[in-house]
Amino acid sequence: MESTQLGQIPAKATTGAGQGAVDEVDLTPVRTYWQLARQRFMQHSLAVVGLIVMAILVTLALVVPTITGSLYAKTSLSLANHPPSLLNPFAPLGYDSIGMNVFIRLVKALQTSLFVGFSAVSIIVVVGITVGAIAGYVGGAVDNLLMRLVDVVLSLPSFFLIVMMVALFGTGNAIVVIVAIGIVGWTTAARLVRAEFLSLRETDFVQAARALGAGDRRIIVRHMLPAAMAPVVVAATLGIADSVVVEATLSFLSFGISPPEASLGNMLTNAQEFFYRQPILILYPGLTLILVVLAASFMGDGLRDALDPRQRVRK
Repeated sequence: MESTQLGQIPAKATTGAGQGAVDEVDLTPVRTYWQLARQRFMQHSLAVVGLIVMAILVTLALVVPTITGSLYAKTSLSLANHPPSLLNPFAPLGYDSIGMNVFIRLVKALQTSLFVGFSAVSIIVVVGITVGAIAGYVGGAVDNLLMRLVDVVLSLPSFFLIVMMVALFGTGNAIVVIVAIGIVGWTTAARLVRAEFLSLRETDFVQAARALGAGDRRIIVRHMLPAAMAPVVVAATLGIADSVVVEATLSFLSFGISPPEASLGNMLTNAQEFFYRQPILILYPGLTLILVVLAASFMGDGLRDALDPRQRVRK
């Protein structure tokens, strides 16, 4: 048999004795579930575009405020309404009516909105997974009690509840906004995890782990939770867009992040005063908000298809 080059794995090898029938053995490496999911995701063009756009926005939100420091809050009346300048890399969008650098303030607002979005989703995922896992694994009276709690939270008007909590515990505080969004938004994740746990707790691999003496905590964390994460990942990605929109709406209504701190919502609020004189000031935060929401939505759609085992990988 001819030797193969190092690193090349033959797709098939033949075995047999003498001149008898030759059996073909497929030696093609078996791809894991997550490898197949990654390949399906990369075949979703809009999801890839959303990932690229989100990566660019996150990079800008991390790098530019680090370099510019507190310049986003500084004013200079001598630069008021100064047009965009290609000579200044940090002033490609010009200055507003009180001499604030629009680009630096916009990127700082993007950083604030993304921080609120990702932090709120972290609370949503942690609380939702905890409640859903306990309800789905334990079942019985515990499941009924926790699901009734979910029903109560879902029956309340979510945005009004967020506004009420922010108004009571600190208008303008980003941490209060994050906690309020997280407290209200965990119910969807809890229901998704509960549904997955109800279907997984009677499967063979869970029964085998229980028969081998594994404790409840190990069964939940090591065996059931990884198998139930697919819908949670999708919900978390879509939840980033929802959280950013809620924060922008709160700030627009003066319940969210207050000046001199920058957010997309309060930039829209400030720009509406100059709608007829400088309508372009509304375009910048509005377009940035649209980009964040579309990027997160496209990524969520791609993850939904990629994590669905019924989807086939196109060759």
